[in-house]
Amino acid sequence: MQPDALETSLYDAMAALDIIDCHEHLGPEKDRVESQVDVFTLFSHYTRGDLLVAGMSEPDFRSLSDHDIPLQRRWELFRPYWQEIRWGSYARAALLAAQKFYEIDDINDSTFELLSERMQQANTPGIYQRVLADTCNIRAALTQCGSTDVGTPLLKPLMPVFFDTRSWEFLSNEPCVADTEVSSLDNYVEAVRRYVVRVKSEGAVGLKMVSNPYGTPNREEAAAAFDALRADSEMYLADPNPLKDYLADQAIAIGTEEGMVIAVHTGYWGDFRQLDPLHMIPMLQRHEKAKFDIYHLGYPWMREALMLGKGFPNVWLNFCWTHIISQRFAVAGLDEAIDLVPMSKILIFGGDYSMAVEKVYGHLVMAREDIAEVLARRIRRGLISESQALELTRKWFWDNPKDLYSLDL
Repeated sequence: MQPDALETSLYDAMAALDIIDCHEHLGPEKDRVESQVDVFTLFSHYTRGDLLVAGMSEPDFRSLSDHDIPLQRRWELFRPYWQEIRWGSYARAALLAAQKFYEIDDINDSTFELLSERMQQANTPGIYQRVLADTCNIRAALTQCGSTDVGTPLLKPLMPVFFDTRSWEFLSNEPCVADTEVSSLDNYVEAVRRYVVRVKSEGAVGLKMVSNPYGTPNREEAAAAFDALRADSEMYLADPNPLKDYLADQAIAIGTEEGMVIAVHTGYWGDFRQLDPLHMIPMLQRHEKAKFDIYHLGYPWMREALMLGKGFPNVWLNFCWTHIISQRFAVAGLDEAIDLVPMSKILIFGGDYSMAVEKVYGHLVMAREDIAEVLARRIRRGLISESQALELTRKWFWDNPKDLYSLDL
């Protein structure tokens, strides 16, 4: 069904708003500009999952980015699976990007070469400014690329505090202790503290972790596990374990002391049974002064994530990624969120892309559509006026993330 006049009016008003993009994986622009790009750059991220589920082999998928293979040959590998995934939300963002930036109305046998040529021609310094700032009105994008050296004030880094405690090799190579000699659990925690202080001084505004089935932290058990790993390079701990529980808890405490937001991946990814948002409840209870940014609305556990926002003052709900997982889900989630949580708790958009910066625009179009649909329905029911609805969009796109992350914009 085509949007009606009210939805179009809401969409157009949102298109004029300044935006804070609440989650990306964009690295420094030079990484993009120095890369070879073509049509398959638009399929280098989440569409990988759809292609593999549709039957494409992993080697064939990897070959799509192999520029030693002729473009025509790569297209022939891709074409059968494109017909299966092109109607999904992931693919739609690519189509919207191709239309907006390269004047290509469809990606098909007749256009893939021209699209590739135009992408190569446009892959020049300033592409972030042209796509993010000029086209999307994004004034800041919170990004997680594993570095604070992002090359532009447009990108605001968040840094990882993931702890792979399965072996000493993994644990001793975590970013927070890289190039640091650690001989005890206390040494390790101090290294984490130095890491958090350092990345904050370099511009990081938050820390990133994942929702796992964490146990109650116990320092003695964690120290015993640490010492055992350090003494035996062949030792392998199950996951979760007391060491991971303790380190994750300490990272939250340190980040909170330093005024850092704790961003949390919840829901869909890999074996997503391990990423249920409800795993975070003990952390939310222990760290009442922390600020938790709960990503992806916990999909597929949307209502569980919503109830975290309903029940915990230290939780914010982030709709990053949601609009390209499923627009139907995002619409339903936003509609229920309005019923359930204070409007100050909603962060409405994060593109969640890395190399294909153009798709941020495609995702943003879809987000605006979803928001317009939800708010128009409420306006028609007499629950809210159009001016009140637009005030909410300003809060969700700008005020809330600015306040949560204390951004100086």
